[in-house]
Amino acid sequence: MAITPQPAAFGSTPWGKDWIRRVEPIAVTRPNPMLPRARSLVRNDAVAVDHNKVGEFRCVVSAGKKSETAVLSLPRYSATERKSVLRILARHTRGGATSGDLPDEVHAELIASKLSPVPDATEASCTCSGRIDPCLHVTAATYAVGLIVDQMPTSALAVRGVDLSATSGPADFPRRWMSIESLDSTAFFG
Repeated sequence: MAITPQPAAFGSTPWGKDWIRRVEPIAVTRPNPMLPRARSLVRNDAVAVDHNKVGEFRCVVSAGKKSETAVLSLPRYSATERKSVLRILARHTRGGATSGDLPDEVHAELIASKLSPVPDATEASCTCSGRIDPCLHVTAATYAVGLIVDQMPTSALAVRGVDLSATSGPADFPRRWMSIESLDSTAFFG
């Protein structure tokens, strides 16, 4: 029996929905004909996240014969905000966030504390000469980032400057355990 591949679900978690609402706002007055094409580009692997670092996601979008670079920029959390985010994470991620997954409760508490992972101050730019704002490339990049954040919510906080290794570490392990990174392979295996 052949299995039909399922289309990518965008915004399947609250973390990803934050990004999808940037291109699919709740209050719309007319359909945006660009959205199906942007989703199609992501489904067909035409969007590559070139790199993500603190403060931005940079994506290369190949539409037709041309490739354009779309950059989604967002501000870092301030030092005070970062401490608040880490306190929230410490309450909900007892074993650390090493898997990349975070509970939806963390997202809800961040929103309630006005520490949204995707702030209103998010900006986008593209190398294309399109006149529509956001252009097809930025829209596709937003869907791609939403998909990444759905799969790994920790990336939503890492891009805002939250060092997730601060919430995990040797202190998170029971005393009789040790992290595998702390082992010297030569001494352990002989």
